[in-house]
Amino acid sequence: MLLWQRVSVTIERAIQDQARASQSSVLVVAEPERAAITVVGTDRLRWLNGLVTCDLGKVGPHDGAYGFLVEKKGRIIADLFVVQGLLTTDCPALAIAVPHDARAEVLATLDHHLMMEDAELGEANLAFFMAHGPRAPMLANLVEASSNEGTVPAFFGTIDVLGTGGAVLAVAASARTDFEAKLMAEVAKIGGVIGNRSGWDAVRIEHGLPRFGVEFDTSHYPQEASLDKLGVSFDKGCYLGQEVLYMLSNRGHAKRKLVVLEVEGSELPPPGAPITTPKGEAVGEVKSAAVGPASGHAMAIAMVKWEQAKPGAELCVAGRAARMHA
Repeated sequence: MLLWQRVSVTIERAIQDQARASQSSVLVVAEPERAAITVVGTDRLRWLNGLVTCDLGKVGPHDGAYGFLVEKKGRIIADLFVVQGLLTTDCPALAIAVPHDARAEVLATLDHHLMMEDAELGEANLAFFMAHGPRAPMLANLVEASSNEGTVPAFFGTIDVLGTGGAVLAVAASARTDFEAKLMAEVAKIGGVIGNRSGWDAVRIEHGLPRFGVEFDTSHYPQEASLDKLGVSFDKGCYLGQEVLYMLSNRGHAKRKLVVLEVEGSELPPPGAPITTPKGEAVGEVKSAAVGPASGHAMAIAMVKWEQAKPGAELCVAGRAARMHA
C-alpha cells in the first residue's frame, strides 16, 4: 500500500472512531470559533429567556440550552449555547457561546434590551469544548473540580444536538492547557475520543447538523436551517422575533430548507454545486459535503426549495442522482 493510501485509511479510521464515540461513549471537540458573553445578576436567566429562542425557564443546575438570537423580523443574528457556572468563586453567571465574528452584534443587541433588570453583560476569554454522546454528562466533574480548586471562570451544561446526549464545557482560556490534559485523561477513562474538526464535520454533516457561517448565516430563519426543533421554543411566551417564527411554522412555511442528501458515487460535490430535479429545474445548491462515517457514502447538506425538501423527492447533484437522507 502506498504512503498516501495508508494515510487515507488512517484518517478514515480516525473519523469512524469519532463517529462511534459520539454514539456509544463521548466525542469531545474544541470550539475555538466560539467567543463568550457573560451575564451576571439575579435576573440573568429570566431576562435572557425573554430574548433568545430556546427555553431557559426549563434548565436545571447542570443544564444548558442551544438556540438563537434573532432580529425582530425573525432572521438569525447568531446561534448560541447557554451554560451555567461561576465567573468568579462567588459569582454565579451564564456564559453564552456565540460565533467570534457575531459577538459584537449579539452583545449590542442584548445590551439594547437591558433596562431595569438585575443583569449585567460582559465578555470573557473562555475556551469552549463540545461533548457529544451518552457519557458527556460524566464530564461535569471536571468543571466542578476546577471551580472547587478556585480555577474560574468554569461553566458546564448538558446540551444534546445529535440526539445521543451531549454537553458544553468552558473554562478560562488561561487554564486551557491544564484543563485539556485532565479532559483527555477523563475521556480516555470512559472510553471516549478527543476529536478534530474534520472528524466532527463528517459526523455532523451525516446527521444533518448545520454550522453557522458554513451552511446557514444571518440571511436565514431557524426554520430554513432546519434547526427550529432543536433550538426554538414555541410555547414559552414572548421573546425577540417570536411572533414571526411562530407564524412561519404554524401559518405558513419557509421558502427553502436545509436537507441532507446521499449522493451517488464516491466523489464529494463541492460547495455551490447545483441541485436540480430530474427534469433539470434548478432547486438549490450544496453547502457542504463529507463521506459519512456510518454510511461510507457521499453526504451533503444542501439548501433546496420547500417543495423538494420532502422525503422521497428525486433530485440530482451536479448531474448525479441523490436521495433525501432520513
